[in-house]
Amino acid sequence: MKLNNKDRTCRAISLALLISIALLITGQETVAEGSQLCADLLIVGGTESGCAAAVQAARMGVASIILVNDIDWIGGQFSAEALGAIDENRGPSGYGHGVPFPRAGLFKEVMDRIEADNLKQYGQPRPGNTRVITTVRPAQAKRIFEELLSPYVSSGQIRIVSNYYPVAVIKDDKGKRVAAVQFRSTKSKAETTYSEMTVHAKLTIDASDWGDVIRLCGAGYEFGPDLKSKYQEPLAPTSRKDYPLTDMNPLTYCMVIVEDESGELLPPITKPANYDPRNYRNHAYPKGSKFVYTTRRLVDHYEYPEIKSPDVILLCFPAFDYPLDLLPKRVVDALEKIEAGASRKNIAEMSREQREIVYEDAKQYSLGFLYYMQTEVDQTEKDKRYSLRRFRLTDEFGTADNMPPKPYLRESLRLQAMYMMRQQDTTGHLGQSTSFASTMYHDGICCWQFEYDFHPTARRFITGDSAGPWTGIFRQGRTWGPPYSGLSLFPLRSLVAREIDGLLASQKNLGYSSLVGSAVRLHDQSMAVGQAGGAVAAISLKHKKQPRTIPFDRTLLAEVWSGLCAKYKGGQPAMLWPFHDLEPTHPAFIAINMLAIRRGLPLSPNQTEFHPDKPADPKWKDEVVSRSLESKRYETKPATPQGKMTRGQFAVRWWNLIASLPEKPFFVRQKENDYDADGIPDVDDPLPIDSAQSSWEGFGIPEDQDGMPNSFSEKETEGIRINFTDKEAAVVAGFMNDSGFPFDLKKGFGWSRDISSNFRRRPNLNGELRNTFLFTRSHDQWEYTVNNGRYRVTVCIGDAGHEQTGQNVTVENQILFDNITTQTGWFNEKTIEVEVTDGRLTVDVGKNGSTTNTCLNWIILKPVSAKQ
Repeated sequence: MKLNNKDRTCRAISLALLISIALLITGQETVAEGSQLCADLLIVGGTESGCAAAVQAARMGVASIILVNDIDWIGGQFSAEALGAIDENRGPSGYGHGVPFPRAGLFKEVMDRIEADNLKQYGQPRPGNTRVITTVRPAQAKRIFEELLSPYVSSGQIRIVSNYYPVAVIKDDKGKRVAAVQFRSTKSKAETTYSEMTVHAKLTIDASDWGDVIRLCGAGYEFGPDLKSKYQEPLAPTSRKDYPLTDMNPLTYCMVIVEDESGELLPPITKPANYDPRNYRNHAYPKGSKFVYTTRRLVDHYEYPEIKSPDVILLCFPAFDYPLDLLPKRVVDALEKIEAGASRKNIAEMSREQREIVYEDAKQYSLGFLYYMQTEVDQTEKDKRYSLRRFRLTDEFGTADNMPPKPYLRESLRLQAMYMMRQQDTTGHLGQSTSFASTMYHDGICCWQFEYDFHPTARRFITGDSAGPWTGIFRQGRTWGPPYSGLSLFPLRSLVAREIDGLLASQKNLGYSSLVGSAVRLHDQSMAVGQAGGAVAAISLKHKKQPRTIPFDRTLLAEVWSGLCAKYKGGQPAMLWPFHDLEPTHPAFIAINMLAIRRGLPLSPNQTEFHPDKPADPKWKDEVVSRSLESKRYETKPATPQGKMTRGQFAVRWWNLIASLPEKPFFVRQKENDYDADGIPDVDDPLPIDSAQSSWEGFGIPEDQDGMPNSFSEKETEGIRINFTDKEAAVVAGFMNDSGFPFDLKKGFGWSRDISSNFRRRPNLNGELRNTFLFTRSHDQWEYTVNNGRYRVTVCIGDAGHEQTGQNVTVENQILFDNITTQTGWFNEKTIEVEVTDGRLTVDVGKNGSTTNTCLNWIILKPVSAKQ
């Protein structure tokens, strides 16, 4: 009988479904040969998330894992997308100030491998010269990811199948579970044995670029900007009018260029298709070859003479970001030829063929930037030391045009998950980005922090003609820079679809709003999410439970935590709680994380350092014992370890005593869709097993520690008010600025020496008074000319961005602050009455011989009585 295409498809799906059912019945774990493959776990996408998920699942005992990738490069942003300047979690101090908490888990393992490889190859572990910490060549990153997976490939646990992409999903007979995924080869029939392939698995992780499995299986998903009415996010737009659903974080086709060893100026690259210099002339960033040359060097042999190889530069700049809201006419015409209305789709909903049209235009636009720099810009610059004509496109990708296999993708579709993370959850407590997030989810499985960060998402046609030149511009509320999130957790629930089983999300296909997605997209975050997903998959498969049951089962959740925060054959444990000062190499790292994630430590929202090597005082020990036992079942309470020890040592000894105790179940579900019966449906409840609205209820900041004058509401002319800040700072109403200059008779105030360079600005709190300060590490003196008499003086010390210890202030030789510590984002305000007899109020800041900073924010002085 002759079958039409529909008949063939139906028969293929029926056969595949029978195989999937047989796999479930028999518990088969081996990989079948041919076009029908079977595994415990299918991972779709060789991104950094997909690779991390595969390794973690293998380490936790999953016997058969198939990773299917649509190209033959694994490693995602690190390699195939050419983003070799590795972005990491970042706090409000910005670039150049390290990371907000230490590298950990598989990300640290990859970074350690990269830096060891760099050291061997260049004599420098960090051979680049960029705003980030570590750099890597894309082909080098590909090899390192292959080496990471290699032991598990060799053992047969992981099988990698390259050059296949998903085309259909087969669900079980109830239509509720992903049972198999059908793939099509990217190669011609002559180049491959099987043009199509089906993989049957008990569980699938979607780590693809565009959430292919999520879209094909019928799970709910979202894309484009979320309006404020949807999730009530402070930065969200209120109207769809200026925020179309096609608005996305732009993609960028990165380029890697290598210095030619001849040192001569090379001819420019071939003029790209559709080149128009007007696209680049008026872009504010970057300007000139020197800026391009000096800000994105993956290898810099001028800075490090021991490096004998040429300079290598990553080209990744907003000047050639490619917005997706409106497309150029040539792209629109090409898309409409394939499908009517295709050009009006969000790119996440386009077919693979349609996206390739967009990619090609973005690629030519990037090459246009390089051509522009090598021609028009080069002709205007006499200094050829920074000329990009000294460079050629790298050939390491093995592509005909020497461009990466894929563009850098900042955003994808977003799974409609059991819970959608929102901006207000992830904002630091009381708006302080130096604090833990307002919501520290009970089912947290990894840590992150970054700014809510959009590159220009709007395309503006310069002449008004969509066939002409264009530039990218920001939409209000969708920009880069502050505000930053707090130190945050990622919840397991945001990996799990609301309705479909047998599926976990990964990479950038996660359950969060558009705003949160703009902050959770970096190299380390994607690896952490992938690693967490691998652990969830392992526990789900081990217990034959769907992932959606785990967030409400403390025993299973604890197994996920234990699998993540463990050392596997020299591997690095993952971080479960974002302490600033806890390295994964610390002997107490695992114990502290296991206690913290269970809420077994006495913490405040701004207590972001654990101080593992400080002495453990008795009161703190008792609190740890009491809190940690709340999540355990026991008949006889374990004895508290006695004797002198550090906090880290106590954590280890105590955790060793209670680790094997059974987990105490969460309380019984109160309502079908509202676990804690607090009136907030689980799907909208960030804390579904706690009726509290924040993880830190009751943790307000006392008035004398909030960094704001308590009398600020009084008449602004009352008293003398000085804000210690930088010379460019705006003047706060009612205050005068002091920028650290020597005493000025005309002004009537100033310092014993010039300390104007000793200022800091922390862009993370509301209010200029708290964001800036002057500091001294030794001893300095500040004076203000006044009439003799008695004065009430209020002084504020502290730092919005860092904990500060050992701060000292005296006023007229009376001690006001003596060896005072202020926690991150908290301050100390004190008032003292003093007598002035020499016509100058004198404030001594710091101490001679000190090794700590004293940070002076502001001072207010008021006369109590005056002597004539």
